[in-house]
Amino acid sequence: MSAIWELRLYEMLPRRIPDMLHQLTVEIPPLFAKAGVPAPLAVWECFAGQYTATLVYLLRWDSLDQRMAAWSNFYADPQWWKQFEDAHGGEQMLERSHVLVMRASADWRSDFALHAKSWHELHIVDLDATREAASRRALHNDLRAAEEGGAGVSGVFDLAFGPSLPRSVVLLSSTKEGESALPLGGLASARSTSLLRRLGLSANRPFAGAPVAVADLALQEF
Repeated sequence: MSAIWELRLYEMLPRRIPDMLHQLTVEIPPLFAKAGVPAPLAVWECFAGQYTATLVYLLRWDSLDQRMAAWSNFYADPQWWKQFEDAHGGEQMLERSHVLVMRASADWRSDFALHAKSWHELHIVDLDATREAASRRALHNDLRAAEEGGAGVSGVFDLAFGPSLPRSVVLLSSTKEGESALPLGGLASARSTSLLRRLGLSANRPFAGAPVAVADLALQEF
């Protein structure tokens, strides 16, 4: 069965970002390990674009069943709910959250690799439904041009469910801080671009991910 990938985005109240980072790097990893949730491969902070003041992390699952079982274990753990209450302190921490469950776009290379660069980009692209094949070709041409300019394409995904189909999601490494490497062509009916800073977590923080190479990613949103 194909691997499943999960991208989680937490739109934060800016003053609560340090509290959330403490949870992600200190308190939650032991609970993830106990529940069977894999350690995130990377953690980013968004510093520009639609998801400014957002923390993002990426998980890899062997199957959808594994994912469902692990999250059920995690949310059934009383220790998580105690940590949740202690961290929030009776105050709001998040504006909203988004969960994307992914598989690879069949029209792009099936490998996935997290590049060592600190600056990354998250692109969410609504393709023209009346010209979907041409829209995908235009997107892939832009991705190849970005690679020729020194960017690294980490993964290209398709949204499997949701109100806005067809939709592609792209993760790539940036060549310069604060500049997008992917000026999309005219066949994208809408898009959002967020610039991400990969957090350099220390070795004693289990969320410091290593580069990986895997196959078969796709995208689902709920």
